[in-house]
Amino acid sequence: MYKLLLFLNKTDDEKIIDHFEKFTLKYLSDITGEETKSGDVESNLLLEQKFSRFCEVSASSKEEWDRKMNSKAGRELNKHLMDFHQHITAIFVNYNKT
Repeated sequence: MYKLLLFLNKTDDEKIIDHFEKFTLKYLSDITGEETKSGDVESNLLLEQKFSRFCEVSASSKEEWDRKMNSKAGRELNKHLMDFHQHITAIFVNYNKT
């Protein structure tokens, strides 16, 4: 399994939060074919970087994720993230053993 953990950096700017909810989650949903939901990050006291929202999406492997990112929806997500990347932290986790 291959996962993308996506965190919205802490902000009080409602426009940024709204943009994450309306656009970032939509693009992720388009890529996966399933609704992507986000949740509030309630505590991360041990981290310097604080986060307000979180979501995750999965693929069966990195190769499947790469195929999805080469789709039309994946290219749209990449364009979106070029303008929005300073507001998010992305972590990829590969559970597949080599």
